[in-house]
Amino acid sequence: MSSEPPGCTPVKRMLSSFHLRCSLLAFIIYGLVFQVHELQSALLNVTGPPGPIAVAMGEDVVLPCRFSPEQRAQDTEVIWFREHFSPFVHRYKEGQDQYGEQMLQYQGRTELLKDGLAKGSVDLKIFHVQLSDRGNYTCFIRRDLDYDDAVVELKVTASGSAPLIALERYQDGGIRVTCRSAGWYPQPQVLWQDPHGQHLPSLSEKVTQDKSGLFAAESSIILTRGTNQKLSCSVRHVLHSQEQGSAFYISDPFFQNAHPWMTALCVVLVAVVILLIIAAYLFKIKGKHEQKIAMQAAALQDRDAEIEKQAEELAWRKYAVPIEEVKVVLDPDTAHCDLVLSDDCKSVKREDTLQDLPDIPERFNPWRCVLGREGFTSGRYYWEVEVVDGGGWTVGVSRQDVKRKGDIEFKPEQGIWALGQWAGHFQALTSPNRTLLPEIQTPKRIRVSLDYEEGRVTFFSVDEEIPIFTFPLASFEGISVHPWVWLGPGTWLKMWP
Repeated sequence: MSSEPPGCTPVKRMLSSFHLRCSLLAFIIYGLVFQVHELQSALLNVTGPPGPIAVAMGEDVVLPCRFSPEQRAQDTEVIWFREHFSPFVHRYKEGQDQYGEQMLQYQGRTELLKDGLAKGSVDLKIFHVQLSDRGNYTCFIRRDLDYDDAVVELKVTASGSAPLIALERYQDGGIRVTCRSAGWYPQPQVLWQDPHGQHLPSLSEKVTQDKSGLFAAESSIILTRGTNQKLSCSVRHVLHSQEQGSAFYISDPFFQNAHPWMTALCVVLVAVVILLIIAAYLFKIKGKHEQKIAMQAAALQDRDAEIEKQAEELAWRKYAVPIEEVKVVLDPDTAHCDLVLSDDCKSVKREDTLQDLPDIPERFNPWRCVLGREGFTSGRYYWEVEVVDGGGWTVGVSRQDVKRKGDIEFKPEQGIWALGQWAGHFQALTSPNRTLLPEIQTPKRIRVSLDYEEGRVTFFSVDEEIPIFTFPLASFEGISVHPWVWLGPGTWLKMWP
């Protein structure tokens, strides 16, 4: 029998049931909180740098972007884009780069640094940065149904030429001196300084901006005799530290004509008036022969125009029809694995589908290039390349010892002389800066002319029968020179004849 008083047992049972229910509820709440915490900790998080990334125009830049938690590269989709999601700057999906909808201005100029993928890094490298590349980039990462993004700002600067100082004319009892400099970004500031480093006010200032966005600035000052004859002009960025400067000195004898120039001008004007009177008198005497003289002058002008036209035709024939025409056959051992050559090796397409080819030392990788099989060590030759289809492309010549692996800069210093539709512009790949060719309509058929002994590489538009561009003379140093092409996404080139 129980020793508990009557009525106590039901109360205890109720209390025990209440404690059990409270414990069960607390356990359920704790489990839910723990699961939410675990779910939140597994959410994708993308971060960019704390501030803008700055780079000088023409240099390479890396835009940093990190994500967590880390995951396998095959499960990660990465898209770098500007204002719109498509076309994109660069895309990586299912373990491969995707170029199908890449913006024209970035074709052949971007690389996702995949070595950091396993560590949560999706940095984007942009080669040969242009002024138009400045602005915001979005780093977008997707994993299954989860995604996140971060914004990276790129600032592009350009340090212009050293100031050019010109003595323009006598003015207000002194000499007007102008300081000019071009090729700056952002907008520069022109400053005059005396020998003690004190800034001097300018008489006038002018800032202009060309089609490419670069600024040119000029400033003028009046220099008087005996004061401030030794000055310096400096041009620098308003927001950056880059600066170019020039100094000059004007001796006293230059100021002797600061005021007498007006007298000299009057003498000259009187002499001009006298000459005009004499000329008018002579024309009046010869009025009867005026019409005959005009007809003779017109005939002479027509003859001069015909001679000039013939000279231009001879010049075209001299460079457009060299001594020997060659039949270019492409070398499959040098072609990147994304390039598909025809059976006769006379045309090439970019498929962006890796072929199972050995990565031999002669093969280009990662750049989608291919060389002609035959090289030249002497003589003059020409061949033609037809752009059958596609967006970005470049054609030209390269030395046999051109770099085949890793980063390659398409410029004469690296053994490549070429032009084409590059980064959305028709341009010659000169150094240190590219040469835009806006006045030339992008041709569909290009003639490449090589004069080995003279070191001349010249390009012509077969469509319009006009010269396009000639590179400065170079020395090939006895090394074999081969035909060379690079193909952008979806491009198809054909060699002629």
